[in-house]
Amino acid sequence: MDWKAIPKVELHCHLDGVLDRAMVRDIRRDDPTFPIDPREFERAYPICDLDSFWNWWHFIDPIEGKLEIFYPILGQYVERLKAQNVRYAEIMLPSGGLPQDTAEAVEEVRAFREWLNQQEAGRTQVELLVVFGRDAFPDKVAKLAERLVALYEAGLIFGVAVAGPEQDHPIKPFQQTMAKLREAGLGIEIHAGEWCGPESVWDALDHGYPHRIGHGVSLFKDERLLDLVRERGIHVEVCPTSNLKTGSVARIEEHPVRLARELGLSFSINTDDPGPFECSMVSEYELLSNVFGFSDGDFQTIYVNSLEARFQPELRIEDFTTETRRVQRI
Repeated sequence: MDWKAIPKVELHCHLDGVLDRAMVRDIRRDDPTFPIDPREFERAYPICDLDSFWNWWHFIDPIEGKLEIFYPILGQYVERLKAQNVRYAEIMLPSGGLPQDTAEAVEEVRAFREWLNQQEAGRTQVELLVVFGRDAFPDKVAKLAERLVALYEAGLIFGVAVAGPEQDHPIKPFQQTMAKLREAGLGIEIHAGEWCGPESVWDALDHGYPHRIGHGVSLFKDERLLDLVRERGIHVEVCPTSNLKTGSVARIEEHPVRLARELGLSFSINTDDPGPFECSMVSEYELLSNVFGFSDGDFQTIYVNSLEARFQPELRIEDFTTETRRVQRI
């Protein structure tokens, strides 16, 4: 099977998680002022458990909170998306990289968006979400929401995601803000059921009003929860290699992606953080084929379901099928 040729959609990828060793070497060669040293960055690898994953983020501290530094990073990543026949992708911008002033945030993201339009070159469509952490203070998230709505109304972002450690960081404190964001029209994604049990997904559904659940590994342990996910038409963003590398599953053969297919759930396949996890959309598809026996028909179903779950209603690539040109949110 030619996994590279298969058309793909990626819905779950963190901008600051795409940086890998080869990218650091390339960028540092072209720009000696790039603040991450390739030799030092080698020490961030390998990622083999949750602790080493959290440690990886310390090595990219010099670029966090600086959106302008991500131009060459995203530029390289977009080229990789094209090479893998990823037709549509949503990338999560870290909220810490947004200016505190709303007008300034709109201006900065608009410049980033205009540059990104040029990088797409009509071969892939890349949309932006903003992600904040579960450990954020609710009052700060409420203030962030004002900037998010302004960015959405300006047509610069189309959704918001909530990520980070689930233990002792429920979604409930953000309930009022999440309701306002959904009412304003933003797509809502919540990482849940990755490192905690089904109760984390219940909390996300009860208090976060999500259209999509990221990871959702543990939701397959609760039949009532599965019924609710199906009833609400919630899409699950599956990240197999990520879940293996951080210990959400002990063995890749135990990953619930096979069950997701058998149950007919709407789900996508994603890299999450391809930099630390050293994976790609092509390698994820190869894994699904070799380990779980996914076929061309399965990948076509994933493609259609993923497109239907996207947060940007309009598609700009010419050869998208007409039946998937608009998405009706739940």
